[in-house]
Amino acid sequence: MMKVFLWISTVSQLLLIWVKYADAFTFHQPGYSPKRTFALASSRKVIDWYVQQPLESLVPKEEALAILSELINSDAMIDDTEALVSRNWDSLDRRLREESRSTAQILGQETTDRVLRSVSNLNEYDSGAVRAFLESDAINNLFAKVLYDGIFEFTQKIDIFGNILSRLPIIGPIRKQIVSETKKNLDKTLGPLVQQFLGTYTKVAVGEATDFVLSASNRESFGAANVRLVSSLMERPVNSLLPDKSVTDKLKDDAFSYIRNVEIEDLRSYLDFAYDFIGDKSVENVVPVDKFLDASPTLQRTVDNLWEKALIASREE
Repeated sequence: MMKVFLWISTVSQLLLIWVKYADAFTFHQPGYSPKRTFALASSRKVIDWYVQQPLESLVPKEEALAILSELINSDAMIDDTEALVSRNWDSLDRRLREESRSTAQILGQETTDRVLRSVSNLNEYDSGAVRAFLESDAINNLFAKVLYDGIFEFTQKIDIFGNILSRLPIIGPIRKQIVSETKKNLDKTLGPLVQQFLGTYTKVAVGEATDFVLSASNRESFGAANVRLVSSLMERPVNSLLPDKSVTDKLKDDAFSYIRNVEIEDLRSYLDFAYDFIGDKSVENVVPVDKFLDASPTLQRTVDNLWEKALIASREE
């Protein structure tokens, strides 16, 4: 009996010594230890568990609503967040406004060419969106103005009455006066008639323009137009593409004003939409995390190191 007790005692002491100094032992590779192996195995298990959980399981919708409600009701939190965002926003804004290179120069010629080739293939448009755009009041007014100016300019250029009167036996000064008065009356008389005509014809013109844009035979030309537009933007300096600072500042202020005044029912409707769409989805439905980790040993080591440091930090606390 005493021998058994001594044997158990000895084994226990050896185990304690092994656990205490386990990090000093190496078995298969430098830096190997049972503690570290357990930590690294745990990191992969945690990741595997996390990426397999649907959003509703990780954060139930009602819990998410409670979190958002608590956050937007904390004036101190919103003030601190706005100050932090403003600081970073201003820093980024200054950096971008100092950037004199073009987007094409930043991306490089090969990437720029790839982008433009992709843009050239974006030559099919949604018919509903095209019609809604072209039938808007702004576009209708544009069509009407262009057509009216064109018709009026045509009547002025060809000088119909001037050519007719020039053949009549009328003394020069009188003829000029008649021509001038005729043109004035023509504008007064013809102007309203043209505008009335364009009020109905513009809709026809918009319809024809829509058909022209959506026509399969014009896809190549519109693809080329898309390339020209995007290329011109990519060739411009980055700082020339930025809106005025007052515009971006107002955008930021409006965003935080909305956050401060948003209603809880609005948040609920947003969450209802989001959870109906992705509530049953998990991370692995969107990103193949396992394949990333398996394909990149460096990524796996980085994750393991971060996990181990987190564990050490939690033990130190």
